[in-house]
Amino acid sequence: MIKRVASAIVVALFIVAGVALFRTVQLSHDVPDIGPVAQHDFDEEAAVERLSQAIQFRTVSPQDPADMEVEEFEGWISFIESAYPALHETLERERINEYTLLYRWDGTNPDLKPGMMMGHYDVVPVEENTTDEWAYPPYSGAIADGYIWGRGALDDKGGLMSTLEAVEYLAASGFEPERTMYFAANHDEEVGGHEGASIVADTLEARGTELAFLVDEGLPVAEEIIEGIESPLAMIGVAEKGQVTLELSIVREGGHASMPPRETAIGELARAVRSLKDNPMPGRFADLVQSTFDPVSPELPFVYRAALANLWLARPIIERQLSRIPHTNAALRTTIAPTIFRAGMKTNVLPARAETIINFRIHPNDTVESVIEHVESTIENPNIKIEKMEGARNASGVSDTEAVHYQRLKRSIWETFDEIPIAPSIFVAATDTRHFLDLTDNIYRFRPIRATPDDRGRIHGTDERVGIGNYVEMVQFQIRALHNMTEANPAE
Repeated sequence: MIKRVASAIVVALFIVAGVALFRTVQLSHDVPDIGPVAQHDFDEEAAVERLSQAIQFRTVSPQDPADMEVEEFEGWISFIESAYPALHETLERERINEYTLLYRWDGTNPDLKPGMMMGHYDVVPVEENTTDEWAYPPYSGAIADGYIWGRGALDDKGGLMSTLEAVEYLAASGFEPERTMYFAANHDEEVGGHEGASIVADTLEARGTELAFLVDEGLPVAEEIIEGIESPLAMIGVAEKGQVTLELSIVREGGHASMPPRETAIGELARAVRSLKDNPMPGRFADLVQSTFDPVSPELPFVYRAALANLWLARPIIERQLSRIPHTNAALRTTIAPTIFRAGMKTNVLPARAETIINFRIHPNDTVESVIEHVESTIENPNIKIEKMEGARNASGVSDTEAVHYQRLKRSIWETFDEIPIAPSIFVAATDTRHFLDLTDNIYRFRPIRATPDDRGRIHGTDERVGIGNYVEMVQFQIRALHNMTEANPAE
């Protein structure tokens, strides 16, 4: 009897191994054979110089609108007018709420839904105590060492300017889009976009505009992002996380520090925060997160490839591994980030009140309500008051990756970056696209910026820069995207 059971187990293991091996070798690339693509002959040196000049305007978005340096924003707008004459002669422009620019390029087929591309030219401030740490002054726009340096090079003047360069080139060449296109240069994305992109969206909605698609800043062409993969990976953000910020507070008896009670305000609140960090919201390697890995799985070492090809067996292991890495953990689940803790005023006085601010970035699988329920059930402390702060929003919907607009965006990437793997993914930060969710279901968050792990700290940080060669690629991509995405679809 024991011998028969052992034999059955061995046979079962061989079957499992055989199925796993078969599924592993079946993995293949989703990359078409596009063939050689002609390069567009624009003035590369002039384009690089214009980005350099754009960076030199200190278009910093302040938290208080009264602190806005208006002359810098007006200077940038005047510069754009002079830098792109063909664009301004061909397209209709209006100023939205003074400093956001909305352009309309009429298409030859008015029956097609219009498309839209946008970006923002405002930037975050440079911390005063870090200016000496920059290789080149942060608003110099220095062209040196193969890069264009300065605040906004990556986020998002580089992206926006590459779009304007493409429009200028095509307009000067006599190109006429079949589809009407809108372009927006937003001025306050870094503080929420409520006075810029939000007003643009309201304006278009009031005019009855329904967009075929929207392309904004987002995920990059990532290099060295996954161990074992040498090829770059272009990631298109087809969804965006929501967020909610909660204030947790508790009031306890204060008094002299020489006679502390068993429970203190700080102690109870700290325990609640620890409990939340130790009990994250559920995350699962499935759906969109799984789709991010599918295009690159054939290039992974055999062990990783085998795991991804056999999720029925390896899913728990993959989820544990991805949860240990900050950027993949953020794609896997709703994240919990305590950002502020306030309590106490004197070294020998027990504070009667303690409060903490916790920021949650909400995964599409969760909601604002489910986050609050998770907090309540996890801390299990009726003495702690939970208050929702302003600005809460759920995650966006997930755009259809089978849609023709997504496929044409992919083609534009392949034509520019030698047919590299492309993956849909979730964008864990926030963009101005959140104001346009009622205007289209096809929202794509992508910038053709070559980014390595070293570049993560440059966005909003020190030594922000973009490669000169990469910026030329960005302009080439935008030209191709406008060609590909403005054509009529078979179903239209």
